[in-house]
Amino acid sequence: MASYLVLTSPGAPKSDDKARFIADRFSWIAFVFPAFWLLFQRQWVAGIAVALLQGFIAFATPEPSAAGFLIELALRLLIALEGPAFVASRLQARGWTMQAIITADDLVTAEMIYDHEAAETTSVAAETAWQPPVLPVAVAKPADGRAAVGLFENYGER
Repeated sequence: MASYLVLTSPGAPKSDDKARFIADRFSWIAFVFPAFWLLFQRQWVAGIAVALLQGFIAFATPEPSAAGFLIELALRLLIALEGPAFVASRLQARGWTMQAIITADDLVTAEMIYDHEAAETTSVAAETAWQPPVLPVAVAKPADGRAAVGLFENYGER
């Protein structure tokens, strides 16, 4: 099962048809072609940096060595595991809102679950004006309001 991050464009309602689903899981394409995958995902700076770093590793270790292999493997694993979090962070920086994190077997099932939850929320909101209880600020969200997705927390805590 994979987790799907559901993001909606700025100002769009939760039941938006153009919501973007990002699978937060290991990506084999990103593992095999990390720089090209980043460039394809419009991560221009990271893609160019990874391409330059791979070129530097190839130049610095002209003959096969364990150190060069381990550095390249670590770079590929980082991109394959954290690539979807990079994409989600870029969208959130552009004003997109993370609406939900859904665990499902495939994209179709995740879309069905999200549509069902959005329809329930809409119908309940139309019938009654009940508001959820207010949570303390420390529990409600991180310091800068972004969700922590991926291996590394991106809001400055240790």
